[in-house]
Amino acid sequence: MATDNTRKHDRTVDVLVVGSGGAGLTAAATARAAGLEVLVTEKDSVFGGTTATSGGVIWIPMNRHAQKLGAEIGVSDSIENARLYLENETGQYIDRDRIEAYLASGPVMVDFMERETEVKFHAMEFPDYHSDDEGASTIRSLGTLPYDAGKMGPLMKRLKGELPQTLFMGLALGSSLEMKNFMKAGRSVTAMGFVVKRMIRHFRDLALHGSSQSIVRGRALIARLAKTLDDAGVEIWTDSPATELLTEGGRVTGARLTTPDGVVTIRATYGVVLAAGGYPRDRDRRRENHPGITATMEPVLPVPMTNTGDGSRLAESVGGRWNGHVSTAAAWMPTSKLPGATDFTGVWPHLVDRTKPGFIMVTPDGRRLVNESQNYRDLIPAMLEKFEERGTDVAWLVADARAVKRWGIGFVRPFPIPKGHYLRNGYLKSGRTLEELAQVCGIDGAELTATVERFNGFARAGDDLDFGRGRTKYERHHGDDEHKPSPSLGALEQGPFYAVRIYPGEITSYKGMATDVHARVLGHDDQPIPGLYAVGNDQANVFGGAYPGAGATIGPGMVFGWRAGKHLAEEAGKRLPGVAGETERLAAE
Repeated sequence: MATDNTRKHDRTVDVLVVGSGGAGLTAAATARAAGLEVLVTEKDSVFGGTTATSGGVIWIPMNRHAQKLGAEIGVSDSIENARLYLENETGQYIDRDRIEAYLASGPVMVDFMERETEVKFHAMEFPDYHSDDEGASTIRSLGTLPYDAGKMGPLMKRLKGELPQTLFMGLALGSSLEMKNFMKAGRSVTAMGFVVKRMIRHFRDLALHGSSQSIVRGRALIARLAKTLDDAGVEIWTDSPATELLTEGGRVTGARLTTPDGVVTIRATYGVVLAAGGYPRDRDRRRENHPGITATMEPVLPVPMTNTGDGSRLAESVGGRWNGHVSTAAAWMPTSKLPGATDFTGVWPHLVDRTKPGFIMVTPDGRRLVNESQNYRDLIPAMLEKFEERGTDVAWLVADARAVKRWGIGFVRPFPIPKGHYLRNGYLKSGRTLEELAQVCGIDGAELTATVERFNGFARAGDDLDFGRGRTKYERHHGDDEHKPSPSLGALEQGPFYAVRIYPGEITSYKGMATDVHARVLGHDDQPIPGLYAVGNDQANVFGGAYPGAGATIGPGMVFGWRAGKHLAEEAGKRLPGVAGETERLAAE
């Protein structure tokens, strides 16, 4: 069993992986499965990266789980459909070679990981993010099965935790079934019974083990990958950022790390894989690459504080080419923050509340600004456009008492969890009437009242004539299927009324290093830099800045992490178990 307790010293390995998220650990596991000696180094004091705090979902068209689910529910799909959908998604930013590599390798990667590692997935019926576009499907996303903490041993102490703000009394909700039951607990005896049983198991785990023994979502994906590596003798060095790449004759041959034991030189015989999480917290890079106020504002992000663009800086230092040819700079996410928040633990990603009946978003002029139920990647560009048009940088998520009781709002949990703390600290604003709420928030009260009256008319009729909210399969999926006539539209009628300020946040950056189909970093001459790879958010987004479906960041991270590991193995004259080199089948066949 590999540990991180021994003194770190200069050494030579076959492959060095910089970063311990899903992309980096997939590259490491793939190379190790081919028999290569691998070392993983991580800047943070815990391993897991952004993946560990994510949903652990990957978007892989035509994977075997999807095909089985499709047969069961009568939904068909094909690589041709996926290709058409991605052509529409990426538009002028399409990179056909990498798209084809992604489509071909995705299903192969899934089979390989489930065969050769601890990783296990499950099918999800989840609409693509532009669900009504040609080629879209509902069966391309895969979730990660929970993992038993008891199997982790000493690794558990260094496994990154879930976002603490999203936990309920220390419990992370794994499945959509758990989420639905916890949301309904305040109004359903059956749901409350489910929650009570689940909490009893959770408290038993706390008493016996000090934490829940069910690792879920993105953390389960990381746990499964880390356990695979640990069993294979691969070390993950934490608190050990890479600060310099080593080169000989134009080839990257290793890196220098700053470790608790001092500066250590690692020689990498076949290559270095950069998987350091992109640049969402690099203020200089943001000023150069982000649009509107996101270029200069203090970022309000639920991502690790260590994602400061290290991978890109390392790659550029040896001649790597930056690729900003994408439709948008980031995978956007509407967020809110607690007063005085200083890191990601004080930031809430608004995935659920804004898509439910009884919520709208407005600017200080009292007018709506976006389709609140659209996917999060599209919502922020629309929000930034209205900010510029209206001369503001403020938006509010507004709801009535009924909606907040049913769904919560940001950090505020649904009934029966008290919300007084958030009213007292100023995170949650309230007013007995819309006019009173408007006064508290600095919103035009007359216009807000008129906006809500107009929206309420749309809600009762079941059709949003201003923004078309609730018209797509994706938006209806994220609404409330018990609400009529539209699962997405609900009138704001019952006071008191509540509001939380919304910021243009993100879950990762999309611009990054130019890479080829094997994830090799390209130089300014568009030729691969020997021995250097970039995966995950250190490489420019394969979808050209688009977000086709749930899992469209971790999916590419794992696919190109796998392709990097596979190419490194072939460079060493080895083959992956069960994978026939470059003769792997095209998923279309």
